[in-house]
Amino acid sequence: MSLSAYEDLVHELARLDADSAASTAQALRKLERRKAALKEVRTALDAQTARVAELCSTLRQSTPDLMPTAAIEEAEAAVDEPETALAHANTALREAELSVRATVRAAQRPTLLPDVHHVVRELLVYGSCMIACLIGQLIYLAATGGGGEASWWVMFLPPVMAALVGYLLVGAANRPRLPLTDRNGRPVKAVVPHNPRLGVTLAVCTMALFAYFAFFA
Repeated sequence: MSLSAYEDLVHELARLDADSAASTAQALRKLERRKAALKEVRTALDAQTARVAELCSTLRQSTPDLMPTAAIEEAEAAVDEPETALAHANTALREAELSVRATVRAAQRPTLLPDVHHVVRELLVYGSCMIACLIGQLIYLAATGGGGEASWWVMFLPPVMAALVGYLLVGAANRPRLPLTDRNGRPVKAVVPHNPRLGVTLAVCTMALFAYFAFFA
């Protein structure tokens, strides 16, 4: 073998070694990027899981099973490209974040009929209490025939008690399950309307109806 041919072989071997070292270094960098991306996904997944569990506890709901099923694990194992799997994971995490935010916004609205005006909600609650009260009064009239001093007590006391019960129920119906928060994430005290004047007005109407059936009908 001539000296020039030997030098050419040495140069070719050096080039191959350099290419191999470069490919190895590139593969190592790619692997490190994948590990970093996977670590970010795992951190985000742990944070999302903790947030969902905390939200379920606050809303007094059962925490869903957040462990992946066998079918999902098999589908993830069948993915040939790790980048594709990581992209799918990031997309799923973003969708989960949007769902959690939508749930929080819904929980920060009034518990009963959140889409209606609070006066309609209060009218429904107070009205239901007064209807139940009037039914009880009419049952009393049917059983006793009315008259006497007891009828006066029945005319006044049950509507007053129904107004107090309605006041408490209106507070629960208008109060959001989750408090509102400011830009810094600190809870803001919610203004919960009760509208007691509406309850008193309906209580007076109930008294008038009972008086009509008891003393004039």
